[in-house]
Amino acid sequence: MITLTLLHPLQSTPVQSWTFEHESVVRIGRSTDNHVILYSAVVSRHHVELRCTAGQWEIVNLGANGTYLEGKRITQVPLLDGVTIRLARSGPNIQISVDETSSPDPPPKLSGEETISQRRKKKLPESSNSLETGQASGLLPVPPHLELSEEVAAVTVEQPKTNIDVPDTSAVGDVPLELESVATPCLHPRANPEMLFCIDCGQPLWISESIGAYKIVKMLGQGGMGITYLAWRAGQSVVLKTLNPDWVTHAKALELFEREAKTLQQLNHPGIPHLLDFFTIDSQPYLVMEMVYGQTLGQYIAQQGAISQSQAIAWGLEVCEILDYLHTQSHPILHRDIKPDNLIQRSIPRHSHEIVVVDFGAVKVLALESGTQIGSTGYTAPEQQEGHATPASDLYSLGATLVYLLTGQEPITFYGHREQGFRLYAEYVPGLSPEMVNIIRTLTNPKPEERYPSAASLAETLSQLR
Repeated sequence: MITLTLLHPLQSTPVQSWTFEHESVVRIGRSTDNHVILYSAVVSRHHVELRCTAGQWEIVNLGANGTYLEGKRITQVPLLDGVTIRLARSGPNIQISVDETSSPDPPPKLSGEETISQRRKKKLPESSNSLETGQASGLLPVPPHLELSEEVAAVTVEQPKTNIDVPDTSAVGDVPLELESVATPCLHPRANPEMLFCIDCGQPLWISESIGAYKIVKMLGQGGMGITYLAWRAGQSVVLKTLNPDWVTHAKALELFEREAKTLQQLNHPGIPHLLDFFTIDSQPYLVMEMVYGQTLGQYIAQQGAISQSQAIAWGLEVCEILDYLHTQSHPILHRDIKPDNLIQRSIPRHSHEIVVVDFGAVKVLALESGTQIGSTGYTAPEQQEGHATPASDLYSLGATLVYLLTGQEPITFYGHREQGFRLYAEYVPGLSPEMVNIIRTLTNPKPEERYPSAASLAETLSQLR
């Protein structure tokens, strides 16, 4: 038996694991015909093979960017239990554990075989229900890009947002509650009780409870409306979100929660977290999402300070691409809460995409406009504050976000009553180039029709400053 564990790029803690009991060849790469599929720009379609010959495993490099062991590029070397390989100089780290007491079956033909995610999908237990009315199935009927084990996992904490009347949650507050965890049996010698996952098998070492098919490892956050957990299922870490008990009977909260799930179900973009599951147990709704490891741009600026114009443009162009994707759907989708805290820089970029837009609790399909006011102070367009959001409203929020990235100061600092009434005055923002002042002035114009006509148009203008 051989176990592969993907390690977090910064903390070297287990993120996802795969165990093979009968294979004598295990292939890793970007292509979906691999046994372990890793989406990274530096990983080749078929990057590395682990082969068992006469009872001895070996590592064979196939990738153009190389495979590294202890910092040295390898071609073909014996595999020792517990080693960690890196795919390319800047790629993902994979730790390998081998149980020599078991012998693999003869290697199957790779052509036409099912991927590991397809095999696992058949074995997954069913959840209570799905998004489709009257459907009592398990996982959502999703296309291949949403299969549970085909993505490199990453973490984000998202909370549903709304300005509707909030029940009294003073007894809860915004401080995460401590869950009573129970240790799980793991006999591997390197299972450290201070860690969440075993470094050898990748299984969680502490479980607080089980919710359907998901094991709750840790509470990530709890706000006035929602709770977010780090959960585990079928060899993959995921984010599980639900509503606080006080909100379960609140019709508007349930509507927003289900709207988020329905919206994410139809989206397929590397800059948007993938929805993996949506189910209800005893009237309590749960939403399961891909984890996005990284930090928000708000956290980045708080730690590193303001960024250069070239970096702000690079990130802004990625957000433009995501917004263009949302706004050009058959029924345009508005995010309505673009801000630094809802933009995450991935630790491991996917398809060259570094930025991920998160927290779709405020999304609105334009055709379903209902006049609800949602947004964040300093980032929200005037028309959205009046309950009439449009695609131009998301561009306004991006303009305010650029101010924060370039200065490290909240955009509300630069609002004022001046010659053009109350608005954000980009010309008073220190350190901006004249070209960037014009871009931000256009984006944050109080009149939607005076802003850029689309995210694509804004991207074209930003590209001219690179």
